[in-house]
Amino acid sequence: MHHPSSAGLEIWAATPTPFGPDGELRPDVVAEQARHLTAAGVSGAFVGGTTGEFAALSTGERLELVAAWAAYRPPGLRLCVHVGHTALGEATALARQAAEQGADMIAAVAPYYGSPSGAEAVVDHLAQIAAAAPGVPFCYYHAPEMSGLRVPASAVAAVAAKRIPAFGAVKFTDGDLLEFARTQEVSPHVRVYFGRDELLPAALGMGGHAVIGSLYNFLAPAAREVYAAASSGRLDDAVRLHRPFREVADVAARHGTLPVVKELAALLGGPDTGRCRSPWHRLTGPALTDVRRLADRLATPG
Repeated sequence: MHHPSSAGLEIWAATPTPFGPDGELRPDVVAEQARHLTAAGVSGAFVGGTTGEFAALSTGERLELVAAWAAYRPPGLRLCVHVGHTALGEATALARQAAEQGADMIAAVAPYYGSPSGAEAVVDHLAQIAAAAPGVPFCYYHAPEMSGLRVPASAVAAVAAKRIPAFGAVKFTDGDLLEFARTQEVSPHVRVYFGRDELLPAALGMGGHAVIGSLYNFLAPAAREVYAAASSGRLDDAVRLHRPFREVADVAARHGTLPVVKELAALLGGPDTGRCRSPWHRLTGPALTDVRRLADRLATPG
């Protein structure tokens, strides 16, 4: 199992997709997003994932979004492109383009409508996506709450490690910490990124050392403090410093994760990326007041 190292926590922000007032894609906003993440000191941007509302984007829009990130990202900010799709041909087209644009990593969810029944079937699909971007590190995106896929991440990782030459990462977005530990133990060559930001101290206690999540658009400095406390054995401090993440999770549970994250990211110094597309609702009235009060608390901690 991996253990926290002196190198610190590797943090990637799962980025929201910027939309204009009528829901149109606004790729020009990506430049400001990239600058904001660089200033926050995150390792990379995870683009076009759940936070990026990938399932509400056309393939053309996803290609345009990635081209913007490739063009605007400053040196040193790494780029992971989520290319998962229910149509394999669309996923392979996205993977090819991500490779051409110089992505540092590509990621894909398993098929999530008519989910495959076992790890071999999942990897059958993933291997074809990875083959469209040979040599680019490949990340399996495990998000069972969203995808409905119940095949354990450790089983998929074990098969992928044998069958996908570039396989090197798992984005583990689930609260099953035993399965998180099992997935980390599959191979020393597979980096497992924890994706449930509201459980960060527990994941660190289970040997986590790398994260990808939406809250790191504005809570990356707090995450580094949590990591520093946990890695030096100050577990009470780690849990205390982690409180902002739990406060966000509470508000998100009431009003919807993506709308809350988009609003908070803009209120806490990031660019305005607009409102979510359907089926996510817009924040209005009391919900908006709730989020603004939370933003005020987060901006003045203590």
